[in-house]
Amino acid sequence: MRRIITSLLVVAPLFLFAQKTTTFNTASIDPRLYAVFGKEYIEESLRSDLFSLQRWTFYLDNAYMIAQEPPTKDGSEGDFPTVRIPNLSNINILQLEKEQDLKRDYYTEAIYRIEGTTQYLVYYSGRDFIEAFNAFRSQLKIKN
Repeated sequence: MRRIITSLLVVAPLFLFAQKTTTFNTASIDPRLYAVFGKEYIEESLRSDLFSLQRWTFYLDNAYMIAQEPPTKDGSEGDFPTVRIPNLSNINILQLEKEQDLKRDYYTEAIYRIEGTTQYLVYYSGRDFIEAFNAFRSQLKIKN
């Protein structure tokens, strides 16, 4: 009897951890991801690659900023490539990258002038994005 109770005390916590649900499910997926990756990829990621799904979701709103003036050291407008953004209030940065071949750099910000406006799309450097993503993930671990 004692052996059974001891076994239950050892094994029961394993089942509790195995039952922990993830913060992602099909209802919580940002629809902008479906526009770029498709339903099959998203569903497969839900099963086997939650890290990438979490990273892409974070990327959608945290890989860039919209600036009113170019963030250059000398304040000049410079000669920046342009990007077309149909709706500034609903940006799908992944779709823009795919359709307009936007590039970013690991070490420095990439700047694009938004066509038809006086605003700029500024990609954070890849290094800064990774730092922000890691900080975000650390916050999630603290809350869980």
